[in-house]
Amino acid sequence: MFWDDEYRKNERVWGDGPSELAIAAVEHLQRYKQDGEPLSILDVGCGYGRDVLYFSDNLRCEILGIDSSETAIDSATRAALKAQSATVRLQCCDFRELAGDRFDVVSIANLYHLLQQDERNELVRMAMRTLKPGGLLFMSMLSVNDPEHQGKGIPIPGEPNSYQDRVYLHLCSREELMADLAFLDIKELYEHKYDEPHANGDVHHHISWILIGRCVSREVPQ
Repeated sequence: MFWDDEYRKNERVWGDGPSELAIAAVEHLQRYKQDGEPLSILDVGCGYGRDVLYFSDNLRCEILGIDSSETAIDSATRAALKAQSATVRLQCCDFRELAGDRFDVVSIANLYHLLQQDERNELVRMAMRTLKPGGLLFMSMLSVNDPEHQGKGIPIPGEPNSYQDRVYLHLCSREELMADLAFLDIKELYEHKYDEPHANGDVHHHISWILIGRCVSREVPQ
């Protein structure tokens, strides 16, 4: 599996800090006084656990982190044990396998643009199934204006802004996100410029969308 190999080569490929999405999510959630039960959070594509631990350190919450890479989940489990975090659960599974649990918050950092159209639709359906009514979805995905990947790789026929390089990548426009995520009341959707460090010393300069939306519809997209 591609991502197992990546995590074996560079266990903490994007460094120790949280993703840009997790920082934005915590800032958003900290604006509101939290009463009652801890927030239930699902982190989809949690990798080696950098965001689940950031959520655990900065919010009163209980978190489930999932990833299809067993290598990543093993690394995340070690990190959670080292941090002695009792609020974090980790599970190796495909997001399509989730059933039953509902969450106040779903966070999906930098996964959407790695999925083909039918898989993106399945991810949206998963978010709809797992969010509680009125729950919040936080997502980040590469913009069509991303300088690192726009126009690089082999274009996919019939799929605008999609390329095959080391992995499949689909760069997103505002219009398609608004259409694909129509089940949300979108609170924020903005392009965010940032530098992404890699374990090998490279720094990538990205432009990603940061999306924050509240679940208001149960109509599953086709």
